[in-house]
Amino acid sequence: MLDSETEVGRRYIEEEALVAERVGEVFGVTPLSLGSATTHSDRLFSRDGTVVSIVEIKSRNMSLSELENLGSYLLSYHKIDWGIAAAQLLHVPFLLFVSLMKSNHIVYWTIANGEGNIRCNFQVQDTKTQATCNGGVAVRENAYIFLDGMKVLRQAETNLNHPNPALKEWVA
Repeated sequence: MLDSETEVGRRYIEEEALVAERVGEVFGVTPLSLGSATTHSDRLFSRDGTVVSIVEIKSRNMSLSELENLGSYLLSYHKIDWGIAAAQLLHVPFLLFVSLMKSNHIVYWTIANGEGNIRCNFQVQDTKTQATCNGGVAVRENAYIFLDGMKVLRQAETNLNHPNPALKEWVA
């Protein structure tokens, strides 16, 4: 059984779908699901029939202030490595969106541009972390993505009927 098929996993998959829908409304893009539950990234976003980005979506049971206190966001490095390769192949930016469920924020980073050039600061280390949303322990290569390149969508302040054009720079 995949972790996404457990009760806890389904909760995070549902949140992922909500984030994709929300981001689509804010940025004026259409989220496209990928082939299966085991793909390397979560969505493609398109506009007017053209793919404009590849996206990894995460959900964390933390607030924006808790993330700021940590000073970085942890992501398995293989997600970054694969996303950069996909950005190069598809010639679109690779972005990371994170739902901070305690404070109802979505934060995001442009990880790489359409040429695969890295656009955020991170440090890679082998660390012991929780293996999956269902627990366990894993030692793996993790990226600590610094917050200097992070952007914040304040969900309560975003008017979904009139997306903010300033938020669309990553699809240009």
